[in-house]
Amino acid sequence: MNPILHETLAIVGWSFLGSVAIGVVAALLLKWPITVTYMLSVLTIGPTLAIMRGRDRSRDRLELGERAGVELLAIVILLGIGWLANHYLGI
Repeated sequence: MNPILHETLAIVGWSFLGSVAIGVVAALLLKWPITVTYMLSVLTIGPTLAIMRGRDRSRDRLELGERAGVELLAIVILLGIGWLANHYLGI
């Protein structure tokens, strides 16, 4: 599999799961809106995960610019998912 696609899927998958979990827990316990909590979580979990995955530059399969591009693409995908969920599901 292409390393850029692999990293994009990994960051999107883990960020999505983490952001949804935080959004649901905050909605249930603190009565916060799921969409707002999801969006804020996406903007914090995604970059943190990208930094953690690319921390060891000697073993990283991606160049620094490619890693930055993967993170930007992942954030756009995740924000798009959040926007679509808010727009069509109203959550």
